[in-house]
Amino acid sequence: MSGTKANIKAENGEGSFRYNSAGNLEYRFSYKDENGKAKRKSVSGRDVSECYRKAEEFMNILVLKKNHIDPDMTIITILENRYKKDLALGYTGEQGYCRNLSNLRILEKAAFASKPIREVKEEDVFEYIESLRKYSSSMVKQLFRQVKLGFTLAKEDKIIMVSLMDNRDMKCPKIGKPVKKVSSLTREEQKKLVDFMTIKAPPEGRNDYRLQLFIELYSGMRMGEINALRTEDVDLENNVIHVRSTISRGLEYREFVKDGTKTESGQRDVPISKTLRPYIEEALERQQPNEENLIFYDYNKDSVISTSQVNCYYQRTCRTIGIPADGQHSLRHTFATRCIESGVPPVVLKTWLGHTDIHITLDTYTDVFKSLDHSAVSTLDDYLDSM
Repeated sequence: MSGTKANIKAENGEGSFRYNSAGNLEYRFSYKDENGKAKRKSVSGRDVSECYRKAEEFMNILVLKKNHIDPDMTIITILENRYKKDLALGYTGEQGYCRNLSNLRILEKAAFASKPIREVKEEDVFEYIESLRKYSSSMVKQLFRQVKLGFTLAKEDKIIMVSLMDNRDMKCPKIGKPVKKVSSLTREEQKKLVDFMTIKAPPEGRNDYRLQLFIELYSGMRMGEINALRTEDVDLENNVIHVRSTISRGLEYREFVKDGTKTESGQRDVPISKTLRPYIEEALERQQPNEENLIFYDYNKDSVISTSQVNCYYQRTCRTIGIPADGQHSLRHTFATRCIESGVPPVVLKTWLGHTDIHITLDTYTDVFKSLDHSAVSTLDDYLDSM
C-alpha cells in the first residue's frame, strides 16, 4: 500500500500510507506545531480507519496545546479548576466549595483518577460507580453527578471527543446500604435527659450547651440554626423564632454564620411554646456582647459554636445517664415524634421542621405514624358511636 495517498481533516494537507518494516500500516502526514513550524508525523495501525483515528487524536492534542489546555489533565484537575472558578464568580459559596472539595477527595481514591481523562476506559468508570453503593443515597447522587460533570467539561474543552458518561449503561447505582432508621428518645429517656440537664451543670470554665439542647428538643430546629440565632431573630411578643441563618463550615474548617438555611424552606418561623419559652428567655439573659451578636457564642475561643461541639457534650451526657448516644440530631426527631403523638398535623410539622416537601415528613416518620394507627381507629370508633 506504499505510496497510497489520502486526506486528513486538518491543516496539514495530504498524507500517505505505506507498510513499515514491521509489516504494520503506517500513515505519514504533515502538520504545524504550536510555534507554526512545519513537521511530519507518522502513526501506525491495523487498518486505514485506525490510522486516521490516531492522526486525529494527535491533531486534537496539538490544538489543545495551542489553546493552552493541558491534554493530560485528570478529572481531578478539571473539577478543581471548575470549583475554583465557581467560587471566584460567586456561583458557589464557601460552604458549597468545601463540600465539592470533600467529594473530590472521595473521587481521588478511584483507580482512574490519576490517569489523563482521555485515557480512562469504560470499565474504570464502571468499577468506581459500583463502589459508590456503600454511601448514602444523597451522597451517591452527588458523587455520580461529580463524575458526569468532569467528563462533560472535558468534552466541552475538546480534551475528549465523546463522554463515557453518555453511555446509556452509565446509571446512578441503586443503594444496597439500608437506610438508617430515624432515632428518637422514648418518653422515659427524654425525661431522664431533661432531669439530668436541669440539675447538672458543666464544670466551671467549660461551655454550657444545655440551653441549645433544650431548644432543639422543644422546637425541632437544627443545631446549626440554633447556634446562628441572633437577638433580632427572637420575637417574644409574638412568640416566634425567625430562622434565617445557620452555622456552616468553610475553608480550613472555619465555622461561620451563613445567611440562609440548609434549604430554602428552612427559612421559616418557629412557634415558641410555653415549654420552650423559659429556655429562650434564659438564653437571652445570658447573652454577652460578641462581634456576631449571636445568642450562643464560644467566649473562651472567641468564635461561633459548631454543631460538633454541642454533639460531643450531648453524647457524653447520654453515656453518663445510660441512654442511646446517637447524636444531638435525635432531639429534633424526638420533637417531631412528640408532635405526631400529640396530634400535630403533618403539614404543620413540615413547616416547623423546614422540610422542602410533605413527603419528606411522611417518609421520615412513617414508623411513628404507623404506631398511631390503632389509636386512630379507636378515635374513629368513638366518634361513630357518638352518632
